[in-house]
Amino acid sequence: MATVQVHVLEDNMWVVRNMAPEELIVPSRPQSISLAPVLSAPEYGILTRTIVQSPVIRWVLPVQLRSSSFNDLILVGDQFLQIFELRADTQLYPISGRIEFSSRVRSCLVMGTHDYLRRSREDVHANYHGTDDIDMASCNPSTPTFDHEDAEPYQVLVLVLAQELMFLCMNAATDHVFAIKHPISNVRHLVEPGFQTAISPKGGYLALACSEHIFVVYELESIVEIRKKCNERQPFQAVRSHYAVSVKGVIHSLEFLHPGPEHPSHVVLLLITVQSGVIKLAIYEWEEGESLRSVLSMEKPGHRLDSTLGLPLLVIPLTFSCQFLIVTERSMAVCSGLLSGPPVFTPFRLTSKGGTDRHHGTHDPMWTAWTRPFREGSYHAGTDFIYLAREDGWVNCLEIKSDLGIECGIYMGPLNCSIDTGFASISTSQGELLVACGTDGHGAIWKIHPRQRPQPVASLPNWSPTLDLVSTKNSINHYTSEHRKLSKRLLPADMTPSNVSAPDRIFACSGRDMSGAIIELRYGIEAKIGLDLSYSSFIKKCWAIPSFSDTSERGFYLLLALPGTSAILHIPYDLSETPCEAEDTFGLDLLSTTLAFYVSKDVVIQITATHAVILSPAGSYVHAISNMIEDLKDPLATITDAVITGEALALSVFSQSAFKIVIFTFGGNTFEFKDIFDIEGEVTALSIATLSIGTCILAGVSVNSAPSIAVYPISSSQSKGQEQLTPDHRRVAITPKPGEDDDMAINAVTSIITHSSEKILVGMRNGDVHTVRIKQDSSPEEQLVITRSNHFGVSPSHVFPGTIANGVRSTLVCNDTGLAIMNERDRKSNYEDYEEIFRVWLTDANEPHAPSPTVNSIASLREIPGYGASTWAMVAGSRILLTEVRPMQPGPVPRYIRTGGTPLQILYSQRLEALVTVVVKSGVPSLHFLDPVTGADLSHPVRQNDGVDMDVDYITNLGYSNIKITSLLHWWYKDKHEWFVILARFKEDQGRLLIVLADEERAVPKRGLPRRIRFWTQFYRKIKNGSARCGTTDSNGLFLNFDKTLEYHVIEDKKFTTAMTYDLPSPATSLEVVGGYLHVLTAHHSLIILDYTSADAIKSHRMVQKFTDQLARNSVHSVNLGPFLGMKESQKLVLMSNLMCGVYGLWSPGLNFNTASLRSIFKANLSASILKFVHGRTRPRWTRVRPRYQNLPSRLDMPDILGLAIDGSVVQFSLLEQHVWKLLDYIQQLARATGGSKLVPVGRSSNPCANDAGVLAVPNAGNNVGKHIDGDILLRCLQRRALEQLVSTPDQMAQLQQLLAVLDSSNSDSGTEDDPIPIETGLAFEYAYSIIEHHVAPAL
Repeated sequence: MATVQVHVLEDNMWVVRNMAPEELIVPSRPQSISLAPVLSAPEYGILTRTIVQSPVIRWVLPVQLRSSSFNDLILVGDQFLQIFELRADTQLYPISGRIEFSSRVRSCLVMGTHDYLRRSREDVHANYHGTDDIDMASCNPSTPTFDHEDAEPYQVLVLVLAQELMFLCMNAATDHVFAIKHPISNVRHLVEPGFQTAISPKGGYLALACSEHIFVVYELESIVEIRKKCNERQPFQAVRSHYAVSVKGVIHSLEFLHPGPEHPSHVVLLLITVQSGVIKLAIYEWEEGESLRSVLSMEKPGHRLDSTLGLPLLVIPLTFSCQFLIVTERSMAVCSGLLSGPPVFTPFRLTSKGGTDRHHGTHDPMWTAWTRPFREGSYHAGTDFIYLAREDGWVNCLEIKSDLGIECGIYMGPLNCSIDTGFASISTSQGELLVACGTDGHGAIWKIHPRQRPQPVASLPNWSPTLDLVSTKNSINHYTSEHRKLSKRLLPADMTPSNVSAPDRIFACSGRDMSGAIIELRYGIEAKIGLDLSYSSFIKKCWAIPSFSDTSERGFYLLLALPGTSAILHIPYDLSETPCEAEDTFGLDLLSTTLAFYVSKDVVIQITATHAVILSPAGSYVHAISNMIEDLKDPLATITDAVITGEALALSVFSQSAFKIVIFTFGGNTFEFKDIFDIEGEVTALSIATLSIGTCILAGVSVNSAPSIAVYPISSSQSKGQEQLTPDHRRVAITPKPGEDDDMAINAVTSIITHSSEKILVGMRNGDVHTVRIKQDSSPEEQLVITRSNHFGVSPSHVFPGTIANGVRSTLVCNDTGLAIMNERDRKSNYEDYEEIFRVWLTDANEPHAPSPTVNSIASLREIPGYGASTWAMVAGSRILLTEVRPMQPGPVPRYIRTGGTPLQILYSQRLEALVTVVVKSGVPSLHFLDPVTGADLSHPVRQNDGVDMDVDYITNLGYSNIKITSLLHWWYKDKHEWFVILARFKEDQGRLLIVLADEERAVPKRGLPRRIRFWTQFYRKIKNGSARCGTTDSNGLFLNFDKTLEYHVIEDKKFTTAMTYDLPSPATSLEVVGGYLHVLTAHHSLIILDYTSADAIKSHRMVQKFTDQLARNSVHSVNLGPFLGMKESQKLVLMSNLMCGVYGLWSPGLNFNTASLRSIFKANLSASILKFVHGRTRPRWTRVRPRYQNLPSRLDMPDILGLAIDGSVVQFSLLEQHVWKLLDYIQQLARATGGSKLVPVGRSSNPCANDAGVLAVPNAGNNVGKHIDGDILLRCLQRRALEQLVSTPDQMAQLQQLLAVLDSSNSDSGTEDDPIPIETGLAFEYAYSIIEHHVAPAL
């Protein structure tokens, strides 16, 4: 019987029901219904965490929140701000974390006067005329000193949020940010306040307007009082009084004018309104301290402006006599005489400049922003200077006199970016800088030179708008098949490093026109390359030498260990000259490979394969290694490794088919023999360290391919009465992990370093890094115990000592997967060592597309004058890279592959190992293949003519401006042939379908040139009934959506035929084939799942609806999670996003359960809508082979799910089992109820789940709506170690222990869920932190 799909209002919600036609007319008769089996919905929660924040910068504000001694800059986005310091090198250094807000920032203003130039001039004068006992370190601009007054915030930042005003101050001594809030809601009838804002020149008044009818003036407390209350941290109201004014029309502009020095207490407010095409200008004026009600109660009639000139784009108050500059689309004029009668306009005509490549649209480019450079106060008495910015990058310098108007206007640029509202000028001791940001590409900082084009000195990254996202292994079928193959061999607990593949990579297409790029989203710590030097041969290792004798002013030196020889390079301090090989060898041995090197203030020691060289103030001394080991009586003895400190030397010697370790002590200018150890096996690594048992030799020893670490004491800290332990008591064997094959590749120790007297880091040939500790057990002897193992890759891992920042040591790890840093935690576990590990990405501002090079050796430059602990010399093959690793906090490190046009969509071809994208250049679309490793364009379009390839610029049916690409699809036809499908719109009402074939050229490219991929149009089809909105493919056919019609096309007799159709209730937004079903997301009717493979569908040539959402949602994208959770193919669990910033988990029990509805089992509310989901193994290797927390299974059984938001941010999603969700939700509720703004973003409401006693109840497991865990809140709890403060009562502690015990029992053999074994109080916080850390760890 035919049914009709209708929408029925049930429980105040619209739901979808299938009804027979007669049911709509007459009441249906009761029927006997056979009860279908009931399947309960799975109990999952959803955790979200933002791992890549939105990069869009709306405002750039030079603000002195800390002191006039600092040149600070604040970048403000839609819902965040971050404070940076601009230092002498014209680079921005973060001084605060990213401050998030729960609502959108509508406007931001600066209260107070910027006084950096005056303070800088006074500091220079004081330093020049200061006394001899002045500490010159205080003259360092990066570390200024403060008196009590300077420690207070000099200026105040005012933010207008949705419901409140926020006044931000900052303390220079602590870098703490303080906020004073004032609600806007106490003013009635305000609709979207903050549409226009202004602050008076002296900061005493703030005006805030809605889009229509109403504006409010606030009288503010003085900056001195705000500064005082901020430092005292007292409750305080920053607003003295306010008054709302009603006007007629739309409020177009609102500005306070400068009254001039003759009337310092006069306040003048300019208001421009528009009503029925009439533009009016009104003036409100009063004296400071007057009642706002008395001066604002009467609406001003205003003066009518000439509407033919257009609406004002910018209204710029000038610094004298209540004058202002008005800029419209067609004119520019200075307005004066406002207080004495009708306004007088003095027009000025700028020379015309054509639009740049960054201009979008058919109209002329418009002026979008302005900024005023800082000058001394006397300069502005009669002169004003304005930088005026145009949307396409042009900047005009206007000099304006109080009596003459605009004297001149000079164009600068154009700047290499689009310019929106983010535009500012900063004055420094080195000159003037411009900061500009757009919404469709990079922003930057430019230095202004007289009579020259602005020079870019720094970049402000931006990858939004982002249109599409792809993972290098984003195929559900591929992932599921690989997962099933793996699960047949290994249980999740047996997953080992050798079974873990390299992480998937995430690419996005971003930007427009010249700003267009393919972005690789990477997460970690950035190392900026300052110098990239290529050497003539491979470099094994390098060491930094501060100076030799009196040559310190010339620079420093790098000693290079080469295959068979050594070399020494001279590096100028300021890198102004090209580094070159040093003319003087300084007595070093450069004819042999350097094995070890030691440098101190008084001595330099070099150990090569043949000589030991000592350089000291007393002279140069060279000792032959053969003479030093002559006691071995073996002329063929070979030195394989060496390690040296200022006190001892250890040599690894291969003699008479065996290894020995020979120990020498260093004294004066000679080495004295101390001891020799016979080694059973091969010595693969050496190190000297001071451990708790004294100075020891640490050796990596391999016996019959079994690696171990041996400790040889050379000076013991034990008393004479104690027994000296033999080396065998100091040995730890490194055995294969459970599940690894014993016949795996030969393993060995590659490098050894120490962090303390009890902690040893060991790099291994198989890519592992082990943490070894000396522990005291019940026996009187210390034991070596491996407390943690991390897997970094398949090639050998080498460890190097890192920096010590805030008392935390770090280790750098070199491997084939790249450079990584291991930061030691300040806390210890009863189970293992805690270490944070992040990738270190090397970036080059000159080559943003270049991949991060593979580093094989590292040398610190912290002993070099002028360089800090964060500066490193890194060796990558034959390249020497001087890098700065700053800041040490992880974050997004995007890589940009320029496309020269707007990239629309992106795919990844595993067969071709290439990214496939459609790029629009000057309105003309073209297909491109890009190398994801090098970023090179591999495209070679051809046109086939009788089997002969002809080189062309565009393949057939592309290359025309009247063709618009709507979709790019990947089609594995019959699971054998890889085709690329392009859906396009031709002219206005026609469609095109192109099938493109591609193959890698067989010819080997010339050296230095990339490989080429030839591609051509194999088939194209005209579509007369319009262009397809979207599509997808399966192995047999192609699905296309035309408005509300869905069609399935297959190839029969080399022609496309329509196999079946389906009528949708609203147009589709996304199509995807999942497990033999077609998932259709619609614009207004959520998710519909169709069957097109059943006999009924094939026979009727119509797809059959199987499941649909009960609610009508504006859906955007979805991903099916059923296969990853072990569900049957007929069961569905779909993660779906909508336009209202929501993400839902829709579940269906499958067939034969008498239900066609998808049930929502969880829901998350985000700050931005998710445009697209991707999934894959995106986490680094070391996170995917670690246990989840203590004894729970690994992550390998579940892919990482990422979502790209409309604002460019990336959110990770994690499904939570019920017991985990209960625990995390309880912690989240505690944070919401008692954590305040430090844990919960501003504006979040307190938790309603607390009872009268303040105790939070355990979450209700039966509630299927919500179940959202905000991972950003949990991350703050983890970073601030806040659980001890949140769990403050015995009842709360008991609940936490109970939840932990149930979770522990459900994942172990001890206890049951009904009778769990309690968690000890001392372990509860540690256990909870480990669970939080696991779930909020970044999935990149």
